[in-house]
Amino acid sequence: MASRMQMIGFAGVISALLAVSKKFTFGAPTVYVAVLVLLLAVLWLRGFNRAIQRIGRHLRTLEARINALAAQAWGTPEALLTWETGTQNARMQVRGVPGQVGRLGGWYVP
Repeated sequence: MASRMQMIGFAGVISALLAVSKKFTFGAPTVYVAVLVLLLAVLWLRGFNRAIQRIGRHLRTLEARINALAAQAWGTPEALLTWETGTQNARMQVRGVPGQVGRLGGWYVP
């Protein structure tokens, strides 16, 4: 999670490149460098989010296995562990622009 602070650094680089550019035209290389840095930052963040989702998928599998074993051992249908499954279900309920941005960014994946 601490490495997400690098995103602030990327934004700073982009801002600095645009700030030192005396002319803001599409012929200036700083515009293309800024767009490239921004694209790389978005792809990095998407990959980071997808890695978190892979961990979440594994946790949901563990929750299901533990809940099944607990139901078998104690004979209760009530689930012991529900946090990760509930959190993912709440993420998947997000609609509209935030949901689309989240899905594009790799945060809302099944």
